[in-house]
Amino acid sequence: MVFSYFLHKKTVAAKQKEREDRINDLPEYKEPLTEEEKSILSQEASKVIAKVQAGEIKPISVLRAYGKRALESQPELNAITEIFIKDSEKWAEHANTKGPLAGFPITFKDTINVTGYDSCIGYSSRSFKPAVKDAPIVKLLKDAGAVPMLKTNVPFTLLSFESYNDVWGVTSNPYHKDYAPGGSTGGEAALLAYGGSRLGVGTDVAGSVRVPAHFSGIYSLKCSTGRFPKIGNTTSMAGQEGIPAVYSPMTRSLPDLGFFLKTIIDMKPWEYDYSVHPIPWRKVDLPAKLKVGVIYDDGVVTPSPACARALDLTIDALEKQGHSIVKFDAPDPLRCLRIASQLLCSDAGRIATRGQLWGENNDAGVGRMLFAQRLPRFVKKIYAWILQYIYRDPVWAYMVRDWNEKTITERWDLVAEREQYKLEFFEAWKESGIDILLTVPNATPALPHKGLYESISSCGYTFMFNLLDYSAGVLPVTRVDKEKDQLPPGFNPNKLNRIAKGAYDNYDATKMHGLPVGVQVVGQRLEEEKVIKAMEVVEDALHKSGVVYVQRNS
Repeated sequence: MVFSYFLHKKTVAAKQKEREDRINDLPEYKEPLTEEEKSILSQEASKVIAKVQAGEIKPISVLRAYGKRALESQPELNAITEIFIKDSEKWAEHANTKGPLAGFPITFKDTINVTGYDSCIGYSSRSFKPAVKDAPIVKLLKDAGAVPMLKTNVPFTLLSFESYNDVWGVTSNPYHKDYAPGGSTGGEAALLAYGGSRLGVGTDVAGSVRVPAHFSGIYSLKCSTGRFPKIGNTTSMAGQEGIPAVYSPMTRSLPDLGFFLKTIIDMKPWEYDYSVHPIPWRKVDLPAKLKVGVIYDDGVVTPSPACARALDLTIDALEKQGHSIVKFDAPDPLRCLRIASQLLCSDAGRIATRGQLWGENNDAGVGRMLFAQRLPRFVKKIYAWILQYIYRDPVWAYMVRDWNEKTITERWDLVAEREQYKLEFFEAWKESGIDILLTVPNATPALPHKGLYESISSCGYTFMFNLLDYSAGVLPVTRVDKEKDQLPPGFNPNKLNRIAKGAYDNYDATKMHGLPVGVQVVGQRLEEEKVIKAMEVVEDALHKSGVVYVQRNS
């Protein structure tokens, strides 16, 4: 144990020094941005790429612009992990300038394997073990002419809506240093929001690209399984199939999001990654007037005033354009949350923590969750009885009663429950006749650092669509307003169920003033093109209503 502790401390110091040395080895990237570089940063990716293809801009110029902005962000955000800009310059020199991503820099969640660089994902034990080959997604992007630039921070275990670990430290929200940018793809979201990247790749297993988009004010789309390359990368939970993780795009604007996803699919990713379905990009024509289903409240955690206001602004904007709005009653969201959480953590975190060294810290919320899961079963039965009959909290009692490490029989039973829930939701959608679904991405805006200790269970608004394997996107709408978004007079969190109380424990509109707030647009399985189109309809309606979200450093 003592040896493990000192090995951990030594490794952390060495990794952080390696990052510092790589930054110091790039003096030209610490110089002020030129007017040409500022112009590059202000343009959508497709426009810059067209200029590279026409020979008007060199790839190295685009790399310099984004590299400078990214390194500028580091003291404030601490979003960057692995930096390969020296190699990026070589890749830029030989980039395919006729390809669909000609010379454009791409950033990645730390899970993605790039030859010669670690994917330690915040674990000391995974450090200084560089990848020996590019992941298929990296190879595809290079073939398309893109230039991989750097990787970004994640939480230890990848099971958190925050992004901190001992190796890389704490990543902050670009709108408020005391708040998290989301997780587990939080570093990527923070960098995109700051403007240090425009096209990024993350993963999502319970909301891990959508919650960061909501917390940080960017755009993301959770793909369905089999639509986006994922094989050949690093994971904290190898073999976890109860709720499969999906790789997905994250961008700084909505046009970038559609362009990036279409470009990847047009590259025939199934020829790079056997897990991708051979489904070409499809043209989608939505009805002129949509029937939009809305989940106003999942019955577990009522959306906070800030998130409810963003949803109301969106609904109002859509109604002004003649779209029909109907309330959608999702089948028993609490049951969905129970099935999803127990499937995802059916091993009680054994796989995710088996590489943890002595003295290495876990995310506070995840640590609390795993501690509870590993308690003797009879303790939780007694606790659930007390919750049910003494504290009158049937919601929390239902969630904790069998919050245990699962036997294989119990896990199979959960899979059967998952499939039954999918059927019920599919039938409810079909019966409703809706074209798309709209809801909040989370009950609250961004959490303060270590806030997940109380709010760990408040993830139902995103987790539901992982269980269903539906395509779901997030776009920013507004920001928290300290005047408009206060809790109503007499609001008493102690009267809420334990999940809702945990969510509201961190809600303070005054402290949160200025933080981004988004909405979530959902289609059914493998309907990525439809969701992108629907997001365009939503944003267009918002803009016509005078609701225009302005990115930082725009």
